[in-house]
Amino acid sequence: MTIHPESGVIILEPKQIRFENESLKVQGQITPKTKILNTSVWLHIKGFNKRQWLIISANGVNRQSYARLKRAALIAINGEVESK
Repeated sequence: MTIHPESGVIILEPKQIRFENESLKVQGQITPKTKILNTSVWLHIKGFNKRQWLIISANGVNRQSYARLKRAALIAINGEVESK
């Protein structure tokens, strides 16, 4: 299932994401299948009983929120890097 919502709220937690709007609730782990494109992030989310794609466009969120989303996606793709 692929979802490209026009509005909603994204809550990023360590290794987890929640998205909610009037008609939809998605919650789960961001997987390494996630893709970062020029103007969007395609989040592959593993939920309790299904996997789905959540597409977030850069022009749909503010710059700081999009940067945080990309950072969470990179961590999911590359694995968490330990700080020294």
